[in-house]
Amino acid sequence: MPGTLISSAILAGTHELMRAHGQHAAGVARRAGVPLAALHDPTLLVSARAVVEFFEFAAQACENRNWGLELSLRMRLAAVIGPLWILLRNARTLREMCTEVAANFDLYSTAAAMTFDPYPDGSGLLAWSPAIDLGDSAVQMAEYALALLCKELQSHCQPGWHPQAVLFAHAMPPELQLHHKLFGWALQFDAPRNAVLLGAADLGRGLESQGSSNRYTLRHILRHTGMLARPEFGQQVESVIRTLMPYAPCKLRDVSAALGVAPRTLQQYLQDEATGFDAIRDRVRAELALKYLRQTRMSAAEIADILGYTDPTSFSRAFKRWHGQTARQARRAGAGVAAPASGSVKRPIKRL
Repeated sequence: MPGTLISSAILAGTHELMRAHGQHAAGVARRAGVPLAALHDPTLLVSARAVVEFFEFAAQACENRNWGLELSLRMRLAAVIGPLWILLRNARTLREMCTEVAANFDLYSTAAAMTFDPYPDGSGLLAWSPAIDLGDSAVQMAEYALALLCKELQSHCQPGWHPQAVLFAHAMPPELQLHHKLFGWALQFDAPRNAVLLGAADLGRGLESQGSSNRYTLRHILRHTGMLARPEFGQQVESVIRTLMPYAPCKLRDVSAALGVAPRTLQQYLQDEATGFDAIRDRVRAELALKYLRQTRMSAAEIADILGYTDPTSFSRAFKRWHGQTARQARRAGAGVAAPASGSVKRPIKRL
C-alpha cells in the first residue's frame, strides 16, 4: 500500500499466537496504536509503524524473542502481500521472482524496501530494509519478513533447501534453534542489512506457472513443517480469496497455488474446520458485492465480473439469495450511506 500505511492482512494470526502464549492481543494493539478491528479484518489500512511496534510489544508481552518467527510458521506470503503475489506467481525463474518483488514492492508498501543485487558469479542478494522511521526496533518484523520470503523460495525448491546465507542487521539472539530450522546454518548477525543470499544455480531454477507441477515438493515441505495444521487455516484461505478476487481468477486451484498446497489437501483442512472453499468464497462475494454497490458507482455487470461471475444474471440471483433483495434495491437503500463523488472511485484493475 502506498505511503506509510500497510494492509491489516499482515496482522493475521497474531490474535491466535498471543492467545497461545496466554496473552491478549487487544491490549498490545491499544499500546501500539493499532485499531482493534484490524486484528480480525484483513481489508483495513493501518500505520506501518504501529504494526512494527505491535510486533515488538507482542514479543515483550509473550516473553518470546522469536515471536515474529513463530508467526511466520502460521502464514504464507500470498496471504500477506496482496496483489503483488499475482506478479510473483507468474515468474519463470527464482531470479525473475526476486527481481519482480524488488521492483514492485511499493505496490504493497513504501514503509519498507526490497532490493535485489546480482553478483558477477551469478548469485544475488535479496534484501529487506525499513524505508521510514519504524521506531526503536524492527527486529521482529525483519525476521518475520525474511522468514516469509524464505518459505516462499523453499516452496519452489527441493525439501530441506536453505539459502546460501541469511543476514540480519541486529544482534544474535541467545537461542538459534528456530532460526536454523527456518534459515539453515549460514547465519550472519550484526550485518549491514537484512538479506538472503541465493546462489546462481538456485536463481536459475525454473518455475512452473502457478506452481501447478511441483505439488509433490510442496506436500513434502508442508508435511515436514506442519505449517498448515493450524486452526486459522480457513482465515488464510479467506485472506487469499480477498486478495485475488478483484484482480485475478479466484478458483480453488488459484487459491491452492497461492497457499502452496494441493486442492484436495486444502479442502481437507477446511473440512476439518467444518467449512469449505465454496462457503468461504460465497461469504466474501456477498460482503464485497454489498460494499461495491453502496460505496462505488460500478454497474452490476462490472461487479459481477470482479466477483468472477460469467454473466450478470447469475450474480443477480446470488445477490438476492445473500441479502434478500435485488442489487438495485440494495443500492437504493444505501443511497444515504456516504458515497464517493462521481469520478473519485478507482475500479479494481482488470482481472489478469
